[in-house]
Amino acid sequence: MASEADLLMELNSNFKSAVLPVTIFIGFEVAVGFVGNLLVLYVFLFRYHTCNFRYFVLCLALIDFISTLTTMPGEIFAQQNWYAYPFPVLCKVISFFNVYTVTGEAVCLYIIAVDRYLKICMPLGWQIRPRQALVLCGCIHIVAVVMAIPVSFLWGVNSHTETYKNMSVNSTVCSGAPYGYVHTVEVIVWFCNLIVFSMYIDVAKKLILGGSRFRRRTGSHRADFSTAQCSSTENALSSDNTRSEDGCCSTSDKLTKTELDIKIDVEQSSNLSTKCNGLSSDVVIKVEDVRKVKTNKKNPGQVNSNSSTLITTAIVHQKEHHVEQKTLIMLILTIIFIITVVLYLFLLKTISSSYHILQKMDNHAKAAYFFFFRLMFINHVINPIIYGCLDQQFKAVLLDVKHSILRACKRK
Repeated sequence: MASEADLLMELNSNFKSAVLPVTIFIGFEVAVGFVGNLLVLYVFLFRYHTCNFRYFVLCLALIDFISTLTTMPGEIFAQQNWYAYPFPVLCKVISFFNVYTVTGEAVCLYIIAVDRYLKICMPLGWQIRPRQALVLCGCIHIVAVVMAIPVSFLWGVNSHTETYKNMSVNSTVCSGAPYGYVHTVEVIVWFCNLIVFSMYIDVAKKLILGGSRFRRRTGSHRADFSTAQCSSTENALSSDNTRSEDGCCSTSDKLTKTELDIKIDVEQSSNLSTKCNGLSSDVVIKVEDVRKVKTNKKNPGQVNSNSSTLITTAIVHQKEHHVEQKTLIMLILTIIFIITVVLYLFLLKTISSSYHILQKMDNHAKAAYFFFFRLMFINHVINPIIYGCLDQQFKAVLLDVKHSILRACKRK
């Protein structure tokens, strides 16, 4: 007759076999997420211009990178030792990072939604500046830590009695029953999701309706711009900082007599021609593009009147494109997050209400449960893929890195 220890090992082995596809899937996510988020951290930390988008992406990437080092490997370990979890302290640590990463990503995406709403729907009102965005990123991590601390006390290794082959087997499972805590978090998340959803509806309306009006307006008036109408643009050329789509963007380029670096101040954007009213205050001008503009031969520091018209049109078109692009990126990430977090909280609430619900499932039902329960991990992996598809500067830097690696390999 098999001993209780042998039965426990057999029970755990059967569970490992049942959830093996889920374990492999999470392992694949760990590998992709580790490399992808490492690339995101490199690009946005060293090769991206200074703006709100940069800081928020770095905040998300750091949270996702932490998850690939803690939560996701911890889940693999838990699935391999589900009925015989050996380390109580590790259970608490992994549970802490699980809530920390989910909460941090949620708060960050909510703040990003507010930032996008202000830029699209209230372009002439108060905006989050890059320095304020950096402070908010620090606050995001503080809030995530505060929300995760209770889990260290509510979650841990607990003993359960399992029935296996008509015998009672004592198991040790990394679990908890913080039903009240989970219910409270669920209410907060639902409330925040409704607010974010309503904001993105307004943003979508503004982009769709406002974009068509803008294109009609700029298309009909482009040829009618005069030197006088664009004189404010020429006045803006002498400002000290090139602005990115979300704020100041530092540059090492300097003005010369033969080359013109266009310096646009977003604070002066409201002083541009009335044709530009109603647009967001984020301006995107690439210095290498602007240098192609013809200058006055008698006065190299002065832009021809025809060029002024082209510059004004280029500014507003480039501005609209970049704002829409980054808003689309964050909208996609937010939608995916909301869907997965709602599913995650529903399944967590289900198991927290009664452990016996999970206990009564067979191994294949448990495998399906854990697959959908841990579908939340997709949020820590998909971000680099979305950036690679939709962010032009991110793609350009990756291509540059690829070419550098290929050149280095050829030298060898």
